[in-house]
Amino acid sequence: MNEHPTDDLSLYALGLVDAGEREAIARHLVTCATCREELRSYQATLATLADAAELEAGRAVRERIVQRERRGSWRGLPRVALALSFVAAVVFAALAVASVRQLDELRAQRDEYARVLTEVAEGARIVALTTKTNGRAALVVPRDGQPMLVLDLPAPPAGKQYEAWVIRGGTPIRAGLAPQREGVVLVPLSTSVAAGDVAAVTLELAGGVDQPTSDPVVAGGV
Repeated sequence: MNEHPTDDLSLYALGLVDAGEREAIARHLVTCATCREELRSYQATLATLADAAELEAGRAVRERIVQRERRGSWRGLPRVALALSFVAAVVFAALAVASVRQLDELRAQRDEYARVLTEVAEGARIVALTTKTNGRAALVVPRDGQPMLVLDLPAPPAGKQYEAWVIRGGTPIRAGLAPQREGVVLVPLSTSVAAGDVAAVTLELAGGVDQPTSDPVVAGGV
């Protein structure tokens, strides 16, 4: 390889060249200080971005980048433009990985909600509650025993806690505090529920309050 493989160095740094190209570039780097310096620049950029997101570009992402390079769309670009193309490719890969992981986390969270609800709901009446947030909630009323809420809500802000209420005849009755953690939680209610009651959850100061101070984020009639 006599010419500087400038167009291929960004792909080489990403590990997106085939075996033959990789060997040729590696041989060239042994004798070319200019390309070694440029490769170090790409690798430094890659390392910086890797601190923000683990880069595990999927097969589809890799194929898109490789096909773009092979079509020649990066050929002849100035080095600054090539560097920007390299950064864009890395960011694209990182965002793709982040999106897949967020989807996996969402699926896992939904599976956990269904699992917990199934475990506690056997032989009980389930009342789906309305939420004002991007979450889910249900009231579980067993034939015998303590009613409870199953909550899948965003984590409360620091210093705040979800508090459960049973509203009977327009009067809210304190019924329990949700654990201060992310994910699906159970809230056993300290009072019974009956037809005509409303189960509700508000966001209050940690430790709870005697009367609700905010609008319900969860509510539903029994």
